Amino acid sequence: MVFAILVSALVGGFFGRSALATDDKVPEHYRAFTAALNAIETSYIDKAEPDRLVYGAVRGMLGTLDPHSSFFDPREYAQMRERQEGRYYGIGVSIQAIDGDITAMLVFEGSPAYKKGIRRGDVLARVGGEDAKGWTVEQAMHKLRGPKGTNVAVGVKRRGYEQLIPIELTRDEVYIPTVPAYFMLDATTGYIRMQDFGENTDRDVKRALHDLASKGMRRLLFDIRGNPGGPLDQAIKVANEFLPRGKMIVYTRGRVANSDQDYRATEDGEFTQIPIVALANRNSASASEIVAGALQDHDRA
Repeated sequence: MVFAILVSALVGGFFGRSALATDDKVPEHYRAFTAALNAIETSYIDKAEPDRLVYGAVRGMLGTLDPHSSFFDPREYAQMRERQEGRYYGIGVSIQAIDGDITAMLVFEGSPAYKKGIRRGDVLARVGGEDAKGWTVEQAMHKLRGPKGTNVAVGVKRRGYEQLIPIELTRDEVYIPTVPAYFMLDATTGYIRMQDFGENTDRDVKRALHDLASKGMRRLLFDIRGNPGGPLDQAIKVANEFLPRGKMIVYTRGRVANSDQDYRATEDGEFTQIPIVALANRNSASASEIVAGALQDHDRA
């Protein structure tokens, strides 16, 4: 209560002087923010990290706007760029912390982990000689990733085995596929799973389409469920595969200069006649919504 009153007094003091500070170039609400930040740093009972306070404040501001405005701190931004670039140096597993265990949820084909036989569901119980129980995903990632050619030892706990399985892995470049699966469902129906968008997703989709066409595909089941989206240019290129030249794919409108843009298909797609069923869900967002919307708007799916 005392702390809340102190912050209120400081903020109120600044606003109370607003009539006398008409020539000040710094808006009063900036001063209020600075006063609150200073009060927390100097008077809060525990030590507060300034970065966490500022990042939390930014997220709070964006939270008053709409569900699609978001903020990335430096670590989150680096992870997003890594996902979009589609590669990193490590062992090639997607992990989650489940009940305190670092668990392999996905093993990328061709990666060091894949070649050494690590499986989905394996628990990385020891990493680099340390017990990984209770680690966060970030802690585990920090230990598992590193320069190409360096080694890391892991102890794998696997169902059906009483002892840990020791595995020595050599870190290498790991390619993160945005199209992890495509195949023929029957003699004429192709299936493509596009789980993400990266800087080369259009290339991955085109390769899958050509391969399926060579196997007799006459119709397509296009699965973008759970796809969180990515670069705008990739959404446009993927949609263009199924649309004739000149068709509207998406447009943007905004307050910033030159933000009003219309994006149309720049060439005739190679698969403009093939019937498509697109699968999407509530977790299909951003670029995947653009693709789904363009296909639906032009009666292509």
